[in-house]
Amino acid sequence: MFFRKNWVPIPLFVLAMVGVGLYYLQTRSPKPPIKIYKPVEVEEPVAKPPPPGASPNGHWHGDEWHEGPHETHDPPAVPAVSGSVPPGAATKPDFPPVDANDDPVAAAYKRLDYISKNPYAWGGVHSERATGLIAQLMPPQKSRDHDHGDEVHDYLVELIAQGDPRAGEVIIANICDGSVDGNMLIDALVVIGPPAVPYILHYLEEFVRQGGTTSISVFWSLGGISTQYRDDLGGIVDHIIIPKLEVIAADEDGGFYDHPMPQDARKTLSLLGQ
Repeated sequence: MFFRKNWVPIPLFVLAMVGVGLYYLQTRSPKPPIKIYKPVEVEEPVAKPPPPGASPNGHWHGDEWHEGPHETHDPPAVPAVSGSVPPGAATKPDFPPVDANDDPVAAAYKRLDYISKNPYAWGGVHSERATGLIAQLMPPQKSRDHDHGDEVHDYLVELIAQGDPRAGEVIIANICDGSVDGNMLIDALVVIGPPAVPYILHYLEEFVRQGGTTSISVFWSLGGISTQYRDDLGGIVDHIIIPKLEVIAADEDGGFYDHPMPQDARKTLSLLGQ
């Protein structure tokens, strides 16, 4: 009944819908065609051979042949920051292996060299303030007057407070080549530990060669550090420090080493179990 009454509108409606659909399909943008790219084979450049008779280790710069390998440039060093260990610095000792056939004295000096190059392996931090104080204190100077001596002492106290192991070299240099001394400085050297030993040992060796006198701090600081860090110092104690102390101690008459240097050497040897 419904279709009989509405047979005209219904076909018209269907035709309208079909017309709209066809119009929509015609107005849509066609999709772009799919492109298939063929991969391009890249030819590897062939290294240009060196000129006849030239060293094979050279390199070309354009059309000019240079002898030797191409220079490489290391990246700039990262600056150290106060309160931290410098980038790349060892934070614990890692001594190079020792060959059983190595001369023990040579091995001890190799160990000493490692310590001098790795001062932060026993603790401490880099301090920019310490850098400035080191510039003030080095090279050491004999005190010109009482005020100058007090100034040097105050600088050293501040340097020690920075906790920078580089202070070891500065302390012993100002003791032996300057005009300061005292138990506080000896204690500071012992606290710094092995990093101070290469610099203290320098003055002991110099004294052994030249005779005369030296600061008692050389004996007491080496004795204290050697006692506390015997394992870390290893052959440095047995093959460098003890033999040199024995040379000094043997001069009982004080013919070459001034009194009381031989006695101080014997006391230090006793501290080391000799």
